[in-house]
Amino acid sequence: MKFAHPWWLFGTGLAVIVAGLLVLGGVLLLRSVKRFGEEERVTGLITGTAGTRRATKGVLLVLAVALGFVALAQPQYGKGTRLIPATNLDVVVVLDYSKSMFARDVAPSRISRAKTEVGQLIRQLPGARFGAVAFAGEPISFPLTSDGGAIAQFFRQLTPNDMPIGGTAIGRALEAGRELLERDPKSKKHKKVILLVTDGEDLEGDPVAVARAASTDKITIHVVQIGGRTPEPIPDVNEAGDVVGWRTTEDGNPITTSLSASGEEQLGTIATTTGGTVVRSERGSTGLKEITQRLEKMMTEELSETVETVYSDVYAYPLGAAILLLVLETFVSQTQKRPKPTVVAPPARRRRKRKKRPRAAQAVLTSLLALGLWTIGCESGPNELFIRSSPVVKEAIVAYDAGDASAAAHLLQGYLSTGKCESGVIGTPDELHELPNAGFDLGLALFQLGERFGRRFGDEEALADAGMTPEEEELWLERGDQIDCALRIVERLAAEREVPIELRAKASYLAGNLEFLRREYENAVQHYDRALRLIPGLPEDASVDRVGRDAAWNRAIALRRIEDQKPPDAGPDAEPDGGDGGDDGGADGGDSGE
Repeated sequence: MKFAHPWWLFGTGLAVIVAGLLVLGGVLLLRSVKRFGEEERVTGLITGTAGTRRATKGVLLVLAVALGFVALAQPQYGKGTRLIPATNLDVVVVLDYSKSMFARDVAPSRISRAKTEVGQLIRQLPGARFGAVAFAGEPISFPLTSDGGAIAQFFRQLTPNDMPIGGTAIGRALEAGRELLERDPKSKKHKKVILLVTDGEDLEGDPVAVARAASTDKITIHVVQIGGRTPEPIPDVNEAGDVVGWRTTEDGNPITTSLSASGEEQLGTIATTTGGTVVRSERGSTGLKEITQRLEKMMTEELSETVETVYSDVYAYPLGAAILLLVLETFVSQTQKRPKPTVVAPPARRRRKRKKRPRAAQAVLTSLLALGLWTIGCESGPNELFIRSSPVVKEAIVAYDAGDASAAAHLLQGYLSTGKCESGVIGTPDELHELPNAGFDLGLALFQLGERFGRRFGDEEALADAGMTPEEEELWLERGDQIDCALRIVERLAAEREVPIELRAKASYLAGNLEFLRREYENAVQHYDRALRLIPGLPEDASVDRVGRDAAWNRAIALRRIEDQKPPDAGPDAEPDGGDGGDDGGADGGDSGE
């Protein structure tokens, strides 16, 4: 047994104060009797004593106050244990994106091989959190997250041609990685590692000084050195990723890349200063596999898994007992019931009725109030009595209802710490697991933003038939970015086992509508099937959630679109297609699931 908010237990001292006040009231009553007259004569005039009843009422009231504060402390008892995987390793990958990384001494190229092996490293370290820094002359950062797929995608979508400033600023990149670890509050209790992958030396800053600062912050830096002192020519790669020749100087001489002796010494000093290691690439490999093995061994030996006790809230029991005691205290009378007189005068009878009515009304009112509180507690569940809605979410919903999906998305992205949706990439932090309803609202806002770039939901097939203008093609790309971000959010919600089934079904349904919006009908059908497995679409059962019926409707329309996209048989006697292109009247059914 433990308490979620034990400081409320100090409130039980208020019950002691109430008991003291009741005792003081009894003492003052005895003194008032003595002041009224001679104690023996006054006592003789008293027809009955209320000391026992008054004490009973006092005990019930004191116990009710004490149990109320025990309920506020939220008692919990352990109902089992669960295995918590090791998540106490934070790795920031700092990857060199200078144009020298196009060199092909490591097949197919240094940068391609490095991105592939970084992705393998992320997959082989489940439970670790990752951050990313891509750098040339200036660094570009991605914050720490437990979603390793987002980090791998961040690296995959970049090329050295995307870097705004050329060069190899290792010092600035390491400082950016150190700031990512320092800004994250969870990293203070985690093992912190920076993995530097580069083929050059820093001729602008002082990366060794940054390494000393990282060592003070207990950050280990491992260095993967790609390339050596042998000069390697640098291919000239265009924006499409095709090699169009070799990079040359103005005089026509080929530009080569090689690491000087001082550069190798600089990289070695960076690693040894923080207790890390230097791994040099070999033909066909960057050396990242050796670092991966070191980190895997660290997680299995030094950073072991832990067993956590699972607790269940039981505050409803002391709360119900407190309400019951208050009800009983109401029905305990301080006066003894008098025997019915043989002759009752009408005036006396009227006075008795006036006295009984307020007491009976008070008892009934107290009973109804207690029953109402107990019913609310039972219907809402022990964990929902004191839940409050977030003002940020309320403001976002108001903006969404007013048609301002951009403002709603901005508010929810800040509330959930997902970051802004850029180039189809958005973070999926732990807040999505803790606040699934807000995450679903963000998915709806991104859906509406994506719908604004081009035709509305259900009209996208007309766009395909008519052909796209250059302006519509640009809008189509922007729609794809919003859809990619929304899919990352709702697909995670649909995969969370602890999220309620209704919300998981709605998330799968919304994912189907997102795929439908960009004409990926087969993917849409898969998402609709997942929603229907959770909530079947039974049209005759009014008690079934509407999302099941809507998912079944849109699934049928998606299957029709798939059939319409198949090429017709081209026989010699084939006549032109006189069909109407399918009944698309139900595609807008996706709006009902938003």
